Amino acid sequence: MRVKNIFIKETSDNLAELEHELRQPNQLSHNALEKVVRTMHNIKGTAPMVGFNELSVVATPIEQAYKEVLNNNIEVNGNLVEKTKSAVSMLQQMLKTEEAHLPKTEKEQKVLIDYFNTITG
Repeated sequence: MRVKNIFIKETSDNLAELEHELRQPNQLSHNALEKVVRTMHNIKGTAPMVGFNELSVVATPIEQAYKEVLNNNIEVNGNLVEKTKSAVSMLQQMLKTEEAHLPKTEKEQKVLIDYFNTITG
């Protein structure tokens, strides 16, 4: 149980920092882009180990999309940032539930996942 609580705390903190970085979409620094990739990579890899499988499902396509941004294959635009903000908010909400899954956001999850999968081709 202790490891799970540490994961929740650290991930919540990282998502809050990320949310702050995304407030100025036209000024996303290279460091901010890397933070998106790192945060999503950490969630993708660690979440399943502590029973938060759905977090990993949401984080994976976001990580891939921002890797494409860092490789200059995709440009940052307002839509990408807004979808990322929505995903970050969703991940924060999911962390607050014991099962890390909110049935009422299942459709929203699919929309976001599909969006990020589409832009990475």
